[in-house]
Amino acid sequence: MSSVTAPEIVGVDVGGANLKYATASGTAYARHFAMWRHSKTLAGTLVADLSARFSGAQQLAITMTGELADCFVDRGEGVDHIVRHVSEAARRVGIRNVQFYGVDGQFRNADDARVDVDQIAAANWHALASFVASQFADLQKAVLIDIGSTTTDIVPVGDGRVATTARTDYDRMREGSLIYVGCRRTPVCALVDRLQFRGQRSRVMNEWFATIDDARVLLGFRSPDPQDCDTADGKPRTAAMAANRLARMIGLDRREVSVPDAGELACQVHQAAKQAIAEGVGLVANQNCRWIISGHGDDLIDLPSGGTVIRLAERWGIETSRCASSYAVARLMHLQSPNAGVDRCAE
Repeated sequence: MSSVTAPEIVGVDVGGANLKYATASGTAYARHFAMWRHSKTLAGTLVADLSARFSGAQQLAITMTGELADCFVDRGEGVDHIVRHVSEAARRVGIRNVQFYGVDGQFRNADDARVDVDQIAAANWHALASFVASQFADLQKAVLIDIGSTTTDIVPVGDGRVATTARTDYDRMREGSLIYVGCRRTPVCALVDRLQFRGQRSRVMNEWFATIDDARVLLGFRSPDPQDCDTADGKPRTAAMAANRLARMIGLDRREVSVPDAGELACQVHQAAKQAIAEGVGLVANQNCRWIISGHGDDLIDLPSGGTVIRLAERWGIETSRCASSYAVARLMHLQSPNAGVDRCAE
């Protein structure tokens, strides 16, 4: 990864559940931020993060999906809120240049971003796909798969460009390139309607008792963290509590379902998530593609055999890959600056 000359650019992906930051030189940081609960504290949270971790920042490149949070009555209100809070945070930390990325590949200032809502809303996937396409311009046909905590993006790229005409979430869901299955927040009841336990099949409860994260913890794809209570029931992310949450999906609890027992449930949930993503991949791609993998849920991908796999975590580092859209938007802003040097990021 090449060094990037000053002024330092920080990309920020303002999501509905997370804030993700990355500098154009590759330093990355992610934090949980429930927009639907804490939208009024967005500016203060940005100020705290920028001051503590990116004090040398002189420019901000912003992309977002947080405008979709249901605390906003529509996307227009959400974009306006995020733009105002980002602008306020930038003013408070002394950053004058703030640009917002749109799905047309252009950056806008705050005033224009608030007008061009449909260009700015949910543009983070396009920023990542556009940057990846520029870095692997020699690939005539490839598919970028980015698995986040909530969604999976499946984006065709080739010949240095984003190879889909879809721009909105609606269009992308219709074509299969946006799957609302992620590696952490997806409710179990959105993945399965029945689970088999001890030879008997049961309907599941249509409640947010457990998420895919619980299945991944029990299967060893996600490390337990007793300090992390960002779970369906607000209790720790441990194997014991994950088992209890999964047991509730079929009307049981830890008294009847041990941690080993819950593994049977976890396997079914995990397989259902993989199948949902595989269906999207099948709609968008073919078996002769090259695969570019980003995000932090590789265990949810079963790729067709025969294709070349490029893992951004191996090229950029694990944390930067998790914050890939933030890194991409920072790099795109850098590449558009007059003093941008030769980009060797893909080497």
